[in-house]
Amino acid sequence: MTTKKATANDVANDLAKHEIQCAERWKTAFNEFSDIKEEISNINSTIKTATFSVFGFIGAVLIAVLTSVVL
Repeated sequence: MTTKKATANDVANDLAKHEIQCAERWKTAFNEFSDIKEEISNINSTIKTATFSVFGFIGAVLIAVLTSVVL
């Protein structure tokens, strides 16, 4: 049984096909990375808003308690 030895042209053709496939994969990956980055930004904004809301509420409660104790 004999096996065909790859020529330089065979390797070049295979490499060209591989480059096309990799380019498509990276394009898809970068689109996904962009979507993930946007979602993380949205989550960060939500966390910041919730944090300020909680601290604002706690501050309002403390002011109400201190005001009622002093008066």
